[in-house]
Amino acid sequence: MNLFPNGFPGAVSRSKDDVIISMRNASGASLAFGTPVFQVAGERSCRAYTNDATQGNFLGFVVRIPAKTPDTYGSSTAAFGPNEPVDILVRGSLVLEFANAAAPGSPVYLRKSDGKLVTVPGAEGTTLQLPNCTVSTNKDSNKCAEVVVTKRNVL
Repeated sequence: MNLFPNGFPGAVSRSKDDVIISMRNASGASLAFGTPVFQVAGERSCRAYTNDATQGNFLGFVVRIPAKTPDTYGSSTAAFGPNEPVDILVRGSLVLEFANAAAPGSPVYLRKSDGKLVTVPGAEGTTLQLPNCTVSTNKDSNKCAEVVVTKRNVL
């Protein structure tokens, strides 16, 4: 049983190994903290999952920058709006919310139907494994676990 919460979705959890980049939000919708994002082909911009997203254009996860939080964004409800620059963790550790059980060593999958993160693949074609991402803690009472992105995927 985890007595201490891991943190809020999108919170950087260990700052020594982080690589965070910024790209324009080209999705036309707000991107919440913890959202997996994908590079738009031929652009230096990102968006949430769409049907043409693949492992090959997965960038990382939208993160809250500690120096800007909570005064700038609030505790857990903020997001980056359309066309705003988005902070994206492309290597390092962060806290993410999971729709199912999460345990250390589990891979991270995106459920295509609703964009939720899970640790087991669904039926063929229903989930997308996010490359170089591994769960490093058990899920807490807030449905959050720490995830490590071991290396940069695109850039």
